[in-house]
Amino acid sequence: MKLDDLDLFLTVVKAGSFASAARQRAIPTSTLSRRIQQLETDTGRKLLVRHAKDMSLTKDGQLLVQQFSTVFDDIHLRLESVDKEKEDFSGVIVINAPIIPLKHQIGPLALEFAKLHPKVQIRFQLGNQNNYHLRGDIDIALRFGHQPASDWVAKRLSHNPSVICTTPDYLNDKPDLTHPNQLVRYDLLSPSPQQRWVFNHISGESVKFIPNARIQSDELDTIHRAAVAGLGIARLPEWYTKKSFENGELIQLFPDWQMEGSDVALLYPQRKLLSERTQALIDFIFEHWKPFESL
Repeated sequence: MKLDDLDLFLTVVKAGSFASAARQRAIPTSTLSRRIQQLETDTGRKLLVRHAKDMSLTKDGQLLVQQFSTVFDDIHLRLESVDKEKEDFSGVIVINAPIIPLKHQIGPLALEFAKLHPKVQIRFQLGNQNNYHLRGDIDIALRFGHQPASDWVAKRLSHNPSVICTTPDYLNDKPDLTHPNQLVRYDLLSPSPQQRWVFNHISGESVKFIPNARIQSDELDTIHRAAVAGLGIARLPEWYTKKSFENGELIQLFPDWQMEGSDVALLYPQRKLLSERTQALIDFIFEHWKPFESL
């Protein structure tokens, strides 16, 4: 006896007719009738007697309803509860990023998602380490630039141009800075210890080096604050420095050179390991993400 066939039999009994039950289950009446006949064959009992305009239960059919109706009602209620949780979403989602979330799109987007789904709890973590896939306490990671190989999915959100900047006064008592290859003589502020600084000029000239940074931090706000404090020359995302350029607390260096930026990626476990709520948030982020130039 197949449980699916038993479930269909109970649906027919509650619906009062094969036609009504077939509509509820979205299957042809002929298929439903064949499944009930198979159930009768499997049980070795006649369960229903069909008349011209209605049907009736045999004693064996009545016994089957008494034994299993409550059990299947409970199963359907539990399945409906699971489906509702999928629609409503509930539980914790941990987001790890190298920036203060509210200073970046991912923060407002996550909060908007939480507003749409009141049972979802958002946990923001600051970090830029490359061991996110080993931690066990992170659902989504936001990272800039190349990432080490892992079994996590890395999906590109957008490109993130970089700029070199400092305060207007930092260079006052320093030797003239006229070329990127002179930067190694200055105090450098870098958000990543291993990321190369690559400059390309329209003439085709290129400068590349890994900075020996005076100050390095996994968190971008620290590098920005160090730059504003006059502690050196910083590499920062272009969008991150926009307000500082506008209010004059920072100036861009080498505007004629294009500094190689980095891709912004959202990283997360493979789909089979994702919760419904996390997948829904990822989809929401990609649907509403705006290019940096439109911020």
